[in-house]
Amino acid sequence: MDTAPIMTPNFRTQTGPSAKSQYKLKMESRGESHAWKRKAEKMFADGEPPLDLWHDRSQALIDNDIIPARLRGVNQHHVSTVQVEMHALVGDKILGAALMEVLVNSGLCADTGQVTKFYSNVSSNAVFLRYLHDILPARIKEDQINGNMESHSAGTTIEAAVYKVNGYAGGPQAVEQLAKWLVYKVVFQGTQLGEISNPKGLLLENYGDVDSKRIEGTPDHAPEFIATARWPRENCPAWRQDEPQLVTQAKGTSKKNAEANAALIMLKQYEHEIINAPPMQPKEKLELKMENAVGHLYTLGGICESTTEIKDGDGPPLHVAVMRFGQQTASAQATTKKHAMRLAAQQLLEAAGEYDH
Repeated sequence: MDTAPIMTPNFRTQTGPSAKSQYKLKMESRGESHAWKRKAEKMFADGEPPLDLWHDRSQALIDNDIIPARLRGVNQHHVSTVQVEMHALVGDKILGAALMEVLVNSGLCADTGQVTKFYSNVSSNAVFLRYLHDILPARIKEDQINGNMESHSAGTTIEAAVYKVNGYAGGPQAVEQLAKWLVYKVVFQGTQLGEISNPKGLLLENYGDVDSKRIEGTPDHAPEFIATARWPRENCPAWRQDEPQLVTQAKGTSKKNAEANAALIMLKQYEHEIINAPPMQPKEKLELKMENAVGHLYTLGGICESTTEIKDGDGPPLHVAVMRFGQQTASAQATTKKHAMRLAAQQLLEAAGEYDH
């Protein structure tokens, strides 16, 4: 569901997002540059890479070694979820190295920023959930995925499987095959389709905003949420009180899902207006980048690993946030969760050189 404003705003007098953010939106929605597409088509000239070796080796896996206990039968709990997650912890590093090698050696990435972006996209738990049955057809049934499995469990299962398979004869080659297949499905096919990996983060970076609320009357076992995306957001340099905002709405089964849907509709439907707004002035860039550090990090492929509330005596609680960008993590604490996330994100962006120019 989407809603258009009554009239088309005149953006010529406004200060729009940064030229870099506008370029990111253009590349993601239109599927990268022609040169990139030619390289990718050459790399995958033979079509979808096979998964035969991976499937052959993964047939020997035992459910207790790779599937969290909560998803197993009552008589299969003698291997704990902790043990599976220990396997997944190592498997994450093994698969991560294989994915990085494919991305770096493919010639598809112009710089480390693009490597990190593609890596974060292809190694996300959401991707693992989407392709779980394709990767482990002998171990995971369709009804498990559509029923009680969430993305974290999917990631744990695949990473634990990688750890075990890597120790078999021919295992490292099987993991390499899986890595190339994932890059094909997520990076090559996703780019061809103009998929935007993090629509909410990209909208925030381009001066947009999105919020959500639960739809009244929806049951606790099947809640629904409605999200509203706006561009430009209030009180940003592109904001003009005398001109209406662009507005889109969407529903979802979670706040995160609804907000991503609403942001995606906004970016797709009003891409032309956002991309063609006059870029902001150079003197404003650093301050605004730092203010929107979390959205900026998300757009580059970073994630929030955890947030924790700490109480120290009778004083107000502190919030600790841990953010990840590629293989790097940073933590920060503040009196609010939002501020702690921003400070940690700023550390990662500064280390990555995002504030150098």
